[in-house]
Amino acid sequence: GPTGAGKTTTIGKLAARYVLKYGPDSLALVTTDCYRVAAYEQLRTFGRILGVPVRVVDEKNSLDATLKSLKSKALILIDTAGLSVQDPNMKEQFSLLETASVRIRKYLVLSAISQQQVLQSTYETYRRHGLNGCVVTKLDEATSAGEVISLIADNRLPLAYLAGGQKIPDDLRSGDSGVLVSKALELLEKNETNQNPER
Repeated sequence: GPTGAGKTTTIGKLAARYVLKYGPDSLALVTTDCYRVAAYEQLRTFGRILGVPVRVVDEKNSLDATLKSLKSKALILIDTAGLSVQDPNMKEQFSLLETASVRIRKYLVLSAISQQQVLQSTYETYRRHGLNGCVVTKLDEATSAGEVISLIADNRLPLAYLAGGQKIPDDLRSGDSGVLVSKALELLEKNETNQNPER
């Protein structure tokens, strides 16, 4: 997903949930984001707290070699670089994932605070590379959820997780379209009340 969608925080939440259920021994974290030092530092902090290894994919360490070195792990969570749709490095990120010799499940991270056009162009960019589903983030900051619901429904995109808030791992739940629709109705009601306070 794009910059600021909540990818690294979502990885941290998923990792924490996994460690609480299965322990740290069979999990590893990988980042392909060698563009922003902060992204790696945040992931490394998660790894240190959870007691799981964190690897960086860069010009010295290919994704394939990195994944092979972690083949004893049951789950490897890969955090990709947050790049804008126009960024020339985007192609490099896609080819990294597509040339890996192992099967990688790809989930698009969509921020509920994004405008319809941003959501649509993000989806169009990523769908060509095969998506297994999506994660909707920033529900706690949203004033509306209709845009993200429309995108998911129109494109029959499976909803894997919903995230809202910074608490790890609490502010993450399995994708439930009913919960997302309820949240959208709650936000709509709140907006109508704010516009017509006398009602």
